[in-house]
Amino acid sequence: MTESPELISLRKSLGGPLDGLPADVQKQIAGNAIELVLDGVERGLVPLQDWEKRCIAEALQQLRGHHHELARAAARRALWPDENRRVSEIRKHPIRPGMTTLAEFRRVLATVRELPPALSFAEARAARQLRVA
Repeated sequence: MTESPELISLRKSLGGPLDGLPADVQKQIAGNAIELVLDGVERGLVPLQDWEKRCIAEALQQLRGHHHELARAAARRALWPDENRRVSEIRKHPIRPGMTTLAEFRRVLATVRELPPALSFAEARAARQLRVA
């Protein structure tokens, strides 16, 4: 099966290291990667089937958990060619309720983007001590 040049270009644009970048920049890059995949689905570059739903849902879960590199990797996995997809890989990520349509994915992405940044251990401990006091 031949892939469109647009799809290949989109897949390549989602690569690159995030090491050394501030957490807020990493979050923005990961969120943009998910947004680009959703745009690709909307434009018809890739269908929204079982594989794509599971990968996008996993990307959103990773972004919610502040695992930005894993979120971007999961979004990129949604664009993998058929020959690279393995059934054992897809079973790890169940389809989640409320994450099955393009509109639901966009709503969840908007919600995740509004989450505050992750706190360091010391910051979290200080915040807990303030609540207790």
